[in-house]
Amino acid sequence: MLRCHARTDVGLRRKHNEDSLLAAEDYGVFVVADGVGGRKAGELASAIAVNTFQAFSPRLHEAIRRFEDESTPEQRSRVLHLLEEACNASSRRIYEAAANTGRQGMTTTLVAAAIGGGTAFVAHVGDSRAYLLRDGDLQQLTEDHSMVNELIRTGAMTTEDAATSRYRNVITRAVGLYPTVRADTLHVELLPHDRLLLCSDGLSDLVRTETLKHRLTQLGVAEAVDALVQDALDAGGRDNITVIGLEPEAVLIPEDVQERVEAMASLFLFEGLPFKARLRVGQIVNEASTTTGETLVEEGETGDAMYVVISGVYAVIVNGLEVATLGKGEHFGELCLIDKRPRSASIVCKEPGRLLTIKRSALQEFCMLEPNLGNVLLWKLVSTLGERLRGANAQLSPRRDTP
Repeated sequence: MLRCHARTDVGLRRKHNEDSLLAAEDYGVFVVADGVGGRKAGELASAIAVNTFQAFSPRLHEAIRRFEDESTPEQRSRVLHLLEEACNASSRRIYEAAANTGRQGMTTTLVAAAIGGGTAFVAHVGDSRAYLLRDGDLQQLTEDHSMVNELIRTGAMTTEDAATSRYRNVITRAVGLYPTVRADTLHVELLPHDRLLLCSDGLSDLVRTETLKHRLTQLGVAEAVDALVQDALDAGGRDNITVIGLEPEAVLIPEDVQERVEAMASLFLFEGLPFKARLRVGQIVNEASTTTGETLVEEGETGDAMYVVISGVYAVIVNGLEVATLGKGEHFGELCLIDKRPRSASIVCKEPGRLLTIKRSALQEFCMLEPNLGNVLLWKLVSTLGERLRGANAQLSPRRDTP
């Protein structure tokens, strides 16, 4: 059973509340929208966004139900694409409403979560945030679309300076500024006792991360949300405050989820990436199960995917001879991410197992849509291939006696 508690508060300095929220528990759809514009225009923008998502809730619920029945990459993408569609429909309606009422420039930030099938699907635009509490550790799932965050990422500003910067409330992406908007989307598989927090910057700007973690860890969902709103008020309440706390039902096998998380974290492509970055990249990662004797890769044939072993044992066969075996955490086929040359070996399953797969076309598309993160992945790929090339050159070079 999903536990949920939502609250919004005008704060102590604003005359009206420009935040809006949606907690459609029957559909598993939750939204926090923080309007921008003043003169009640921000309030109108956030309300339009929430109403749009409410209209999309039956479709999102149906897509999630299909994902529960058939957890394929296609069904997963369907949910994420519907979230993007809802964000764009919101942007178009706000833009048109602004043009029709002479309130050009009214916009809203937005963070939305659609929950079902043991998975939370998240979309966000602006600086409203989503957090995940897991095993006492609080992770920010979303990346702020704000000027100060861009400066922090480039090293031009520290986190401490950002807290007092005159530009701390300047957002670089908003719903309604144009008829379309690019939303960041991700999905996260849920483990038992995971909790999610959606909030506007009226909370995150005033309440420290340690306090967020403490409240979510020590209190029930409803009590934690109420306490956090009060914490923001006690810290000055200079903005509207909106918070949704969620404790979804975990229906997946925890060991399977943990193995997938560990496999991604250890893979050279994702090693060192922040948790929220790995979740965004997770859209291009799929899973496959294999049985004993199954041939995954045929020597001499072209391929388009890289594989990472989650579990099981796989034989590497060259010219009919087994030359090596691959186990948990090992990978093969990375060259197929950059070219279409024939495979140099066959890979055959020796013991039943599971694999993560990444297709070349999915990586290419991701790099175009997410150039900053895509460049990091490509650099990691090039560096790894370079190390392999140097190793091969060292083996081929004749030994020379030192004088």
